[in-house]
Amino acid sequence: MTRLSNIIFILTLSIFVGSCMHHNDAGALMDNAEAHLELHPDSAFVALDSLDRRELNTPELRARHALLYSIALEKCGISIMNDSIINIAVNYYSSTGDRERAEKAILWRDIILEQAENIEATDTLKRQNARIIQERYVDKLELVEKRRQTWAIILISLSILAFCITLIRKYAHRLKQKPDDKAMALIRQRLSVLDKILASHISSDDKAYRISEEEIENLISDRESFLISTKIVFKENHPEFISALEDKGLTDWEIGYCCLYTLGLKGKEVGEFIQKKRHYIISSEIRKKLGLGEHDTNIGIWLRTLISETERLKNA
Repeated sequence: MTRLSNIIFILTLSIFVGSCMHHNDAGALMDNAEAHLELHPDSAFVALDSLDRRELNTPELRARHALLYSIALEKCGISIMNDSIINIAVNYYSSTGDRERAEKAILWRDIILEQAENIEATDTLKRQNARIIQERYVDKLELVEKRRQTWAIILISLSILAFCITLIRKYAHRLKQKPDDKAMALIRQRLSVLDKILASHISSDDKAYRISEEEIENLISDRESFLISTKIVFKENHPEFISALEDKGLTDWEIGYCCLYTLGLKGKEVGEFIQKKRHYIISSEIRKKLGLGEHDTNIGIWLRTLISETERLKNA
């Protein structure tokens, strides 16, 4: 999912960079066309007419193109019927406060309207050509606008997709943190024992006390199972700590063994609980997996420090 999020980011960035590049290309072409308007208006018109309208991706570029295109038409002797094209420039420059260009656009609008009035009503061909030019210009802009809207929808969709991926990743992480059935059964079992201990202390009843003692003995009598179950329960409360031990190559039993230290037990007490003559050999093997030398820090201190650090990083 991380890779897909990166791909979406790169795609969005590419679209943005591509847009900037088109902005520069269109500006350069219009600079060149404007420089040739007086002496070579026909060349300027061809350049402006052939410009891909997709490159006019800002209101400023569209206004400038409309102004230059209208001037080129007039200088080439091509009349149009109304001010629909030049008004793109008039409206933009008037709204931005660019007085010089607004006045220039208004001047050419007046010229265009005056020329339109001079077209004879009987000159069908000229009127038809003027209408074709206007409709063609508007159609191209509308096509670009539709494409722009399509890209906007795509970008919005990509953003929503990236957002959904983030939510899915968070939800998946929460699902991973949700106790499985086995872990929940063990947690309920230990809570049940705790309830009986609390009840015996609250009531001061000998019978309740004996029942709580029996429950504790039943819980820890199978020492092998108890260590493995301790590891499972710890994984629900301290997943990062357990993952760190798993990364060291410790078995489930060895991780359960380490968990006893984090509960505050000392090495001698852990040894007495597991009742294995090779306790010191087991401890030495685990120290090696943890990367601890013979004379390094006490394993209990090291493990309690590790669980504190993993909890701190999780909550950071």
